[in-house]
Amino acid sequence: MYAMESKRKIPYGVINWAEIVRECLFVDNTRYIRELEAIKTPVFLRPKRFGKSVVCSMLAHYYDVDLKDRFDELFGATDIGRDPTPLRNSFLVLQFDFSTVQVGTLAEIERNFWENIKGAVRVFAARYGMLADWSMIQEATGPADCITKVREVIRENHLPPLYVIIDEYDNFTNELVVSNRDTEYNAICGHDSRGDATRESFFKAFFKAFKAGLADGTVGRTYFTGVLPITLDDLSSGFNVGTVVSLRSDLVGFVGFTMEQTRRYVDEIFAEHGLASELKPSVMGDLERFYDGYRFTPDAERLFNATICNWYLQNLVAERRIPWAVIDANVRTDIGWFRRLAQTNARAVEKVRAYVERGEGEPVDSGALSAKFGRAKFFTEEFFPYALYYLGLLTFENMFRFQIPNLTIKNMFVDYYDELSEFTNTDEARRAFIGAAQSLALGDGTWREIFDAYWLHYVKARIPAQAFDKMNENFFRTTFTSRCMDVLPRFYSFETEYNSSEGRCDFLAIPKAGVAKPAQLVEFKYFTNAAAENRGVLGRETPDAETVEQALAYREALTRRPDWNHEIAVAVVEVCGNSGYNWFDI
Repeated sequence: MYAMESKRKIPYGVINWAEIVRECLFVDNTRYIRELEAIKTPVFLRPKRFGKSVVCSMLAHYYDVDLKDRFDELFGATDIGRDPTPLRNSFLVLQFDFSTVQVGTLAEIERNFWENIKGAVRVFAARYGMLADWSMIQEATGPADCITKVREVIRENHLPPLYVIIDEYDNFTNELVVSNRDTEYNAICGHDSRGDATRESFFKAFFKAFKAGLADGTVGRTYFTGVLPITLDDLSSGFNVGTVVSLRSDLVGFVGFTMEQTRRYVDEIFAEHGLASELKPSVMGDLERFYDGYRFTPDAERLFNATICNWYLQNLVAERRIPWAVIDANVRTDIGWFRRLAQTNARAVEKVRAYVERGEGEPVDSGALSAKFGRAKFFTEEFFPYALYYLGLLTFENMFRFQIPNLTIKNMFVDYYDELSEFTNTDEARRAFIGAAQSLALGDGTWREIFDAYWLHYVKARIPAQAFDKMNENFFRTTFTSRCMDVLPRFYSFETEYNSSEGRCDFLAIPKAGVAKPAQLVEFKYFTNAAAENRGVLGRETPDAETVEQALAYREALTRRPDWNHEIAVAVVEVCGNSGYNWFDI
């Protein structure tokens, strides 16, 4: 066994490839470098915090001519290291990170961008100082001129061409988009006030310098990452040679973990750090419920969010128990995006209610994702679900439909629902939820008491009466789960619409390791006020027999799972509009 200080760590927050290889456990996705080489100017788009920056560092280390003597150290134990491509270590790597460009006035943005470029080029010149005299770049008058002078040195000294890597190419332009600063956005992309491409700009000229380099051979290849395609399209002739590759079937898994990779990774972590094997089913359950489910093309395998998996696994290793927190607040997409995409607050409320109250998916034309579109089209009504797809809020359910990928994003939608509906989390509501949760977790409290606090302080106190005519079971399983995740994360993991051989159960609370409580399965049945009154539902003494049968079938299916070792309590809840509910312990 290794001494504690020698154990390989989890690479959460570690971006540098050399550090990852030297000190960390990691998932090897280097095989995708072979497929990537088929495209000279790839652009890879994924939601924020998905692991894009690590790939930039990996490519920089792989192609850097200055690291040729360290290739075995950096890649010898990887897939690409065992069968490298001919282009390895054959470029001068020029790397930028636009996430650090601060947004202010248009003049401030231009100044901050120029400082970003100067800093990156200074690092580049110092790195390759033995190959040529780079002093002429100090005379550059702006970003495009700086790149032109770098190319001149390369051409005059017959140096290897540039491999240009830009991480978060659209970070600061997206900030302008979400804050409705269209005038500044248009100016930066070289458009007039109507959005027509009629003028040069510092940003457009910067990209044109790379396009010119691709033409004369001083730039060999480029690789850009970002979240949205709109800035690339709005640059128009600035960089119309970029190829969005994130929808290609041979590259879709470049960023993220497959199920098989995740299982092997977790096995490796448990072996490396000597974690108790009985924790493993709970760990895999949490990872699958909260970070899996991203299908970026209709026929692709589902992917886990690599960065957030590492956040959870780092906490697991540090605490040596199942982490209490399962949602990293940094993954939340700003509600400003939702408002901006919906264009009006009323439409934003209407859309989020469709997802939360009724669980509606979105019809999709997968061909629309590969079409070109700038900012103007991005904010049209028909493009709304595709915009949410790029932000990581929706993913493919099948070829014709989008769905919410996992519980983390479902919880985010409930937050949107509360914020757009102007709900406030009052002290009285917090005390009620916490009191009921404490009673359940530490004493003889019941799940019915949790639901009663949820009903009184969330449903009755906040939801307008007219909303209940359009609701279905989805609202209750989604919002009840979200409230439980707020107050019981130390004791339970949660699942909605859990897939079993008998179908999907509405709500499942699974005790975490060391919690001596049964699991709780709840099946919801919803009636409008009128339907409940006509059928005499409210206050009846026995539940709907068909619902009971279904709930018990779900329990039976769970007990047949080889990794299941919990008792299961079953309840049926019949909700009657906003009039009341029946809770039946089965």
